[in-house]
Amino acid sequence: MQANKNFSIAIQICVYMDYVGKERYSSQELAEKVMTNPVVIRRQLARLIAAGIIDSQNGPTGGYFLIRDVNELNLWDLYTATREGEFFNRPKPNPDCVVSSNLKYLVGDVFDEAELAMEPKLAAVSISDLSKKLSKLLNC
Repeated sequence: MQANKNFSIAIQICVYMDYVGKERYSSQELAEKVMTNPVVIRRQLARLIAAGIIDSQNGPTGGYFLIRDVNELNLWDLYTATREGEFFNRPKPNPDCVVSSNLKYLVGDVFDEAELAMEPKLAAVSISDLSKKLSKLLNC
């Protein structure tokens, strides 16, 4: 799955949880809202749990819930929690091609710098900001 899809799903989950404001959410409910399979949602929730963004409780009244303050939880946090591998996908190097076998050396530092350049923009937008933006949009 592409990093941007993981990131987008994480944003949807966190904004939905903040906007709706319930105590607990099932993976089935979240999957319906994101329009994907609950297995995909549980995979993303596991990443968010590992990052200390969401937690879960078992049992009949259990479910998933945000544990980070939505005023401090930002898009960079979600991006880093859901990132898989490198931002720019590179093809498998062909050892018989001088360009292909050296591509990581040629552009690796530029790609790394480009990814890090996103941090200030993403870190400046909190989940709370997005929930407020959604409220404004829906109250028009």
